[in-house]
Amino acid sequence: MFLASDHVDHRENKIRSFISSEPGVALLLAAVNVEWTISRAVLFLSTTENVVLRKKLRNYYSPDKYKELWKEEVTPNGHLSLCQLVRNWSSVRKGFEARNVLVHGKGRFTRNMAIPHIEALLEGAGYVDKYCRDNGKPLYERMPVRRKSAQDVRAKPGNSS
Repeated sequence: MFLASDHVDHRENKIRSFISSEPGVALLLAAVNVEWTISRAVLFLSTTENVVLRKKLRNYYSPDKYKELWKEEVTPNGHLSLCQLVRNWSSVRKGFEARNVLVHGKGRFTRNMAIPHIEALLEGAGYVDKYCRDNGKPLYERMPVRRKSAQDVRAKPGNSS
């Protein structure tokens, strides 16, 4: 959906390009953008080795779960909590509720109905993106590689050096 090299402005423009013709699609893409941004930020700000963290990420897929993941992986490293960082967290949650209405076939959204949710989701993702840039971890750059250290491998039971 989004490429790692896509800057936040590019993702926002892509999402907004659907508002007039397909507001529901724009809403879905805005929610995907939030999930993509938070997931990528966790990968950049965590100290857990990449393989372990990517496996863990498979089990996180809602605002509450992302908040839990952030608390486990990012906050212990001295970073703000996700709710402190995303100053419009309640609006982001409402945007996900609107997304769920669409995904589960329980309703539709006109342009005027979708725009507030789209804007809230874009703003929320923007907070995360800016935080990462301000901390020297722009999300469009190459991801840091974290592997198990040689000391960890040697210390594992059954390994002899």
